[in-house]
Amino acid sequence: MSGEGYFILSAETTFSAAHRLPDAGECAQLHGHNWRVRLNVRVDETQLDGTGMGIDFRLIEEVVRAAVAEFDHAYLNDLKPFQDRSPTAEVIAREICRRAQKLLEESAPAVTVAEVEAWEMAGYRAAYRPS
Repeated sequence: MSGEGYFILSAETTFSAAHRLPDAGECAQLHGHNWRVRLNVRVDETQLDGTGMGIDFRLIEEVVRAAVAEFDHAYLNDLKPFQDRSPTAEVIAREICRRAQKLLEESAPAVTVAEVEAWEMAGYRAAYRPS
């Protein structure tokens, strides 16, 4: 994307899921979280439409909800994306980013993921920014 500046737009969703983090002290035990996820997308200012909008917030919300749908009320360790790596907040944020970017490529190709933030609880957040 080119232009003089860009906008960051965001939408959030939540999901509940359980996981285990082997070799992580108390977190090695089965436990769950009510996750909060924020999808931050980047839109170049040259991509604004006639009304001055880069992307509808509702579309961002649909994308982030779709990106986490498989995780809701699941045991994350059993899911394919986490077979090789424990489902830490960092790994979850990266996986949501990958899923969201793929969905945006289909629905809003001028928009890219700037950052995904994943809170496993209030005060504990991992953020992933694609390179």
